[in-house]
Amino acid sequence: MPDVHYAHIDAESHLELVRKLDIRSTPTTLFLNSAGVEVGRAMGTPKRAQVQAAIAAIH
Repeated sequence: MPDVHYAHIDAESHLELVRKLDIRSTPTTLFLNSAGVEVGRAMGTPKRAQVQAAIAAIH
């Protein structure tokens, strides 16, 4: 999916961001729309179907 981007952020190195985003466990995957607004979240490692459904909901 060429219009989907993934970014890995080290929670230990970015504690202020972790607090701001209310990350309570790692890994946590945030799904953001093109405006950068959170539209979904998966705690733990998300299943492929969960990621696909989240992306489909954004498009």
